[in-house]
Amino acid sequence: MELWQLIGIFIFFVTAGFVIGGCTKKPKPDPEPEPEPDKPKWDIFYPFGATFPTFDFQKNNWQIRNFNSSRWLDYENKIINFMIDEDRKDIFDELTLAKLLTHKENGKWFFTWTSDLEVFNTADYWAPPDEYVIDKHGLGDCDDFAGFHCDYLYRLSQYWLVWWIEVYWKRKYWNDVSNSYQWKNLGHAITILKRSPESNWKCFSNNSFLGMTNGFDTFEEIIYKFVPLNVPSQADNYKLTKVVAREPVTGKLLFEWRS
Repeated sequence: MELWQLIGIFIFFVTAGFVIGGCTKKPKPDPEPEPEPDKPKWDIFYPFGATFPTFDFQKNNWQIRNFNSSRWLDYENKIINFMIDEDRKDIFDELTLAKLLTHKENGKWFFTWTSDLEVFNTADYWAPPDEYVIDKHGLGDCDDFAGFHCDYLYRLSQYWLVWWIEVYWKRKYWNDVSNSYQWKNLGHAITILKRSPESNWKCFSNNSFLGMTNGFDTFEEIIYKFVPLNVPSQADNYKLTKVVAREPVTGKLLFEWRS
C-alpha cells in the first residue's frame, strides 16, 4: 500500500473518532436556576393544629389586584394625600394606618362600615383596595377593610408578616318564636401582623387597632377577642367553626385552624 493511502486511512479514522465522540458526548447540563429570594418563614408561626386543605371554597371571592390600572394609581395617590393630611407623609407603618382609618372628609370618617347589600347589591363581595377607596369611597364591610389593611401593611409598609384572617363562629341566642336557644352563624375578616419575627402580634379590625401598645403574645389571643372561649362565663355561648388565613396580596390559602 502506498504511503499516501496509509496517510489517508489514518486521517479518516481520526476524523471519524472526533465525529463519533462528538455525537456520543453527554450534553452540557443547563445552568442551575438562580435561587429565589428568601421568603418569610411564616410557617413557624402557624398555630398548633393548623391544617392545609387542598380545596379553597372561598377562592373565587378574592378579587385579582390590577396594579397597573389607572384606578390603582388613583388609589395610591389618594392614600398618600390622606397621609399628608394626617401629618404622616412618607411614614408607612401601623400607626399611620390607624390614623388613615379614622381620617375625616367633610367632618365624617372616610372609611365607614357599610353592608355589601347596600354598597354592592350582593350579600358578600370582597372588594380590592382600589375599588373600595376610589369607586366606593371607603364604604364597605370587614372584608373590604381587611383588603385595605393587608395592602397597606404588607405591600406599602413592607411588614414582615401580614395575614388576612377569616374567623367563623356560632353564637347562642334565645329565639322567642321557637321559645328555645338557637345558634347563629357569624363571620368576621381581620388583619393580623408582625413587624418582625420578634415582634408581638397585633390586629386591625375594621377601624380599630387592637394591641396597639403591647400587642398579643399568641395568635390564639387575637381569635379569642372575637370568640371568647377562654372566658368561662362566655364559653358555653360560643362555638368556633374555623379560622382561615390567607396571603395578604394574592389571597392564597395558607392554613385553616380550629381550637
